[in-house]
Amino acid sequence: MAQPATTSTENTLRKLPGDVVTYVVSFLKLEALCALHTTGQKNGCPDEAWRVRIPQNTLFALKQPKPFTTFRNRWTEWAGARRSDLVVLPGRFRFQGTVEDRKGLCRSTGRMDFSAKLVCVGAVAHTRVSSGAKLEGRGYGHLCANILPENGKRGWALAWKEKVDEAAGYYSYVGSVRTLSDGSLIWSGSFSWFGRLQGAFRFVLSRDDGTDEATIHRVWAGRSAARILEGPAPRPPLELLRPPL
Repeated sequence: MAQPATTSTENTLRKLPGDVVTYVVSFLKLEALCALHTTGQKNGCPDEAWRVRIPQNTLFALKQPKPFTTFRNRWTEWAGARRSDLVVLPGRFRFQGTVEDRKGLCRSTGRMDFSAKLVCVGAVAHTRVSSGAKLEGRGYGHLCANILPENGKRGWALAWKEKVDEAAGYYSYVGSVRTLSDGSLIWSGSFSWFGRLQGAFRFVLSRDDGTDEATIHRVWAGRSAARILEGPAPRPPLELLRPPL
């Protein structure tokens, strides 16, 4: 029986010490790592290389993980998980990114505090790139299903309503949420105002624990969603990141 042909990557890895191989393989693209794995561990795909592919310190976790066998199997379990297989780990996330509308580009920073009950509250600061004009806002949101034809309700989405100072009504943001291997989240989609499409956004969220889940619930219990947006806003925390000019 013919043996599978080896690649230049496999030949190179065979010449390196084991700990160096693990370090080098961890930088391979996922497709290359999977291809390397199919040829067998003896050809240079240590199981430890899969550890860094499993998101850590992120928003989601497996609800009932299977008994641990290998990091490869744990990654497979995570990658194939549906929303019903996951739970939300409460905490604070900082975010930064861009919002683009017909006037141009805005750079945005802020925070979101997530509850295990799939809701979040937070604050944001936008800076118009062209003029340097700044707007600050506050809002609330909830995690929901990202419904796509090819995967049904397999993924996550985040819907967010934001009240910006000096603007009538509120802005509605809706987009998919994708978890990266380092635990950060990519939230991207479109936003509207009074039901009219305004543009697109893309934010990167990273965990920055420092909030109590009970605090989020107190906000929701003490103030209705409408009052969070339209009523007098709580004084923003001093640590709210402000973008540069």
